[in-house]
Amino acid sequence: MQNNDCPYRKQIEEKGFIVSTPIGTSMLPLLRQRIDTVKLAKIDRPLKKYDVVLYQRPSGKYVLHRIVKVKKDKYNICGDNQIVIEKNVPNSWIIAIMEGIYREDEYVPITHPAYIKYAKRIVRNRPVRYFKYKIKRLFAIVFKNNK
Repeated sequence: MQNNDCPYRKQIEEKGFIVSTPIGTSMLPLLRQRIDTVKLAKIDRPLKKYDVVLYQRPSGKYVLHRIVKVKKDKYNICGDNQIVIEKNVPNSWIIAIMEGIYREDEYVPITHPAYIKYAKRIVRNRPVRYFKYKIKRLFAIVFKNNK
C-alpha cells in the first residue's frame, strides 16, 4: 500500500524531511508526547534494525516505531514502550526514517553514541518487558479472583 495522498509523504518528497511532534506514548521514554520533536527524512539507504520509521497502516493511522527485525522487503516493528511486535510491515507502508530528536533545545542525531546504546538496550530488553507484563496480568487475575 502506498497512499499518494499522504501529506507526510508529499512533504518529505518535496523538502527531503519534516519536523513533527509525536502524539502517543508508544515510544516512551525516548519520545515524550507533545514535548519532544523528531526530524523525519526521506529514506536514502537500506533500513536496518534499530531504525525508527514513520509508516502508515492500511487503516490510515500513522505510526512511529522501531524496527526490531529486518526480513526480505518486510520488517518487524515495535514501539519502545510496547510489548507486541507488529510483524511483516511491508516496505511500501514506510514513509520516512527518523534522523534525530529535538529534546528541549538540544538536537540528538541517531548517530550519537548515547542514542545508539539506548536503541540497542531497548530492543534487547523487550522480552523482559513482555515477561513483566505477563506476570503483572497473572497477579491481577489471581488477586481479582481472591476478592
